[in-house]
This record gives sequence, C-alpha cells and structure tokens, in this order.
Amino acid sequence: MSGGVSYPVMNLSEQGLLLGLPNQKSVVFTQSSLFSGSLTFFDNESFLVIGKVTRVTADSIAIQLRKPIPLRIIMAEQRRLIQYFPKRA
Repeated sequence: MSGGVSYPVMNLSEQGLLLGLPNQKSVVFTQSSLFSGSLTFFDNESFLVIGKVTRVTADSIAIQLRKPIPLRIIMAEQRRLIQYFPKRA
C-alpha cells in the first residue's frame, strides 16, 4: 500500500517489485520518482519498501528498492506459493 492505495504485486525479488495498476487513473507515477509503502505478505508480515520507479506502463510500475527485502522473507513466500499452488510451481 502506498498513499492509502493498495496495488497487486505481480513480481517480487530482493531488489525490486512489479506492481499492477488496475485502473488507477488518479495516481500518476513517473520514471525516477520515489515510491514508498508497506508490503504485506499472506502471513501478515509487513515490510516497508522504499525505492525508485524505473519503468511505467499502462498497467504496471517497476520499482528498484533502496533496501532489499530479506532473503528469508522471499524464501518463505516461495514455499507458501509452492504449497498453495503446486501445479503452477
């Protein structure tokens, strides 16, 4: 969530995020602008993300993070996804 608006996470790595922009016409992102928000995982663990917008398309924004998401959080999320969606892994 950023500025009180929630965005779906389309892709996630230690160094970056790809967020979906589902019809957010009132929110304008520009390349190189700063982004900050709270990333909440399915187990309700939250992580503060701060980064720079590196790419903007009609339906997504890519963000390079200033502080990486800890590997333990990434690995826990991967295990959770494999557990709940085994045929897609």
